[in-house]
Formats: sequence, structure tokens, C-alpha cells
Amino acid sequence: MPHLPRNFDELKTRIRGPVVGLLTPFAADGAVDFNSLPGYVEHQLAAGLDVLAFSPMVSSLCVLTADETRRLAVEVKRIAGDRACVLASTRSDSPTDTFDLLRGLEDGGLDGAFVFPGYLGPKPQVYIRLLEACGDVTSMPLLGFQVSVEQDRRFGGLPWMDLDHWQRLAERPQIVGLKDDTGNLEVRRGLVARFGGRFAIVGPGMADRYLQVHDSPGQAELTSIGYLDAGDERRARAIMDRALDCIRQVADATNCGWGIEPIQMIAHVRGWLASPTMRPPLPTPSPAQIDAVRCLVDAYDAAQGEPR
Repeated sequence: MPHLPRNFDELKTRIRGPVVGLLTPFAADGAVDFNSLPGYVEHQLAAGLDVLAFSPMVSSLCVLTADETRRLAVEVKRIAGDRACVLASTRSDSPTDTFDLLRGLEDGGLDGAFVFPGYLGPKPQVYIRLLEACGDVTSMPLLGFQVSVEQDRRFGGLPWMDLDHWQRLAERPQIVGLKDDTGNLEVRRGLVARFGGRFAIVGPGMADRYLQVHDSPGQAELTSIGYLDAGDERRARAIMDRALDCIRQVADATNCGWGIEPIQMIAHVRGWLASPTMRPPLPTPSPAQIDAVRCLVDAYDAAQGEPR
């Protein structure tokens, strides 16, 4: 099937600053709650956010089927229309499933897609071949992943793909960016030093680190703190510090760690998601945990003087 040409540079320049990591709403029976999507997406747009992204972990794609992943992304793009750039994500270790999903996402009008390397973590040379093959089955702009070979995300571990690997990908205009999951600022600075603004670099949601590199070309951050604005760094840091402290208290009060569960509970308490349910094996919070989160969010709002 012939593919229409796309303006890769135009999309790349839009991926900057806060990039919302979209949650997947679930109904009480564990089905994807498509009815909650319009209100949830409109909230993001009302906050002035114009890049909405799916992520294998933040968006709980790990527990969705390929068809649910496609339908969810297509529906978000239908709601957002031209008001926002919507970036989908693949979710599988299977190249065949990845190719089929990319075709469906392109047919659904998505603006671009992250190509997930898979939970098995292939060698960089294998992943590069996967990215190149994805470019042969879709004309969508694609973003790769830079992951850590260590599991300790507090310190970022070691870079999985080195600069020479990205040099090979830089030769393909369709690869417009990468999701840097290392949390390692030296990786991001090294990419900028070698490639300038060639790639849009989407960080892993470590807003404090993002503020240290936001002036560099092509920097963005996957974040649930929608009001992060590096144009006013002092205000951004104040908001970020208060918000992260609230999330930390939520994680402590609910004993659910620093996974996606605290953000999903906050979104439910704020009324953006109708149900706090998560699909197994992801844990659904108890009523007591929800009450604890509601108290913390109310205290946070009272301290700010307005909802965030």
C-alpha cells in the first residue's frame, strides 16, 4: 500500500516541553472505559497541553490487547482532533503484532508512534532492525526507546544504545525522536552534543532533571504534572516540588509504590476517571486507599488555593 509523505520535521518541533502520559480508564469490570475518555482528554487540552502520548507502562498497555491499544489511541485522536498531537505506542515482543498495530494506528489517523523494544529487551542491533522494518510498513513518524540496562531508575543505570547506534537511526528522517527511559542526563546531553536538534528527546517523567536540560534542543518530558512550564523555571519548580511531595504522600499512604497506581487514583479522585479499577495483575485500590488519597489531594488543593 503506498504511503503519503509526512512532514517529519513539523512533528518533531511540536514534541517539546510537557508531554502527557495518558492513563487508560477501566470500568469496574476491568473493561476499557471508553466513556471516560472525552472528559479525561478534554481536561488535558484545557490545561493547554498539545502533545498527548501513550506509554507501555503509564498507559497500562501491558494489560491491553492489541485491538484495545489501537481503539484507545484512535479514539483519543478522534476526540483531540487537530487540537493536539497524539503519539501512540506499540506494546509487544512480537514484530508481527507490532507491524499490524502500526498499520492500524496509521489508518486511524495517529500523528506518530513509539516503537516499544519489548519486555525481553533485544540487543541494540536487533532493535535497530526492528525500527527500520517498522519504517517499511508505515509512513508515520516513529520514536525509538533508549532504556536502561539496570533496573534502578532512581539513578538511571547505563545507556542501552550508544551514540553510534543513534547515528545509524539519524540517517532515517522517519525516526523523529526517542523516549529516554534512563533518567541519565549525560545520555541526553550526549545526544544533543552529537545530533543537535535531530531527535526530539522525551524524558521518563523526572521533572526535576528535565528543568536542567529544557534549554537544550528538542527536550520534552513525559509527565503527569501538566502545569510544568520551563518558561518560568521558578514557578515550574515550585509546582513540581509540591506536586511530587503530594504524589510521594499518596504512595506512602496507599503502600503501592511509585508505579502508575498513585496517578490513576489521583485522576479518579479528581473526577477525570469514573473508576479507580485497574486490570489484573495491576492492583485495584481499596476504598480505604481511595479515601486516603482524597484527603491528601484536598489538602494539596487547599494549600495551593486552586485545583491543579
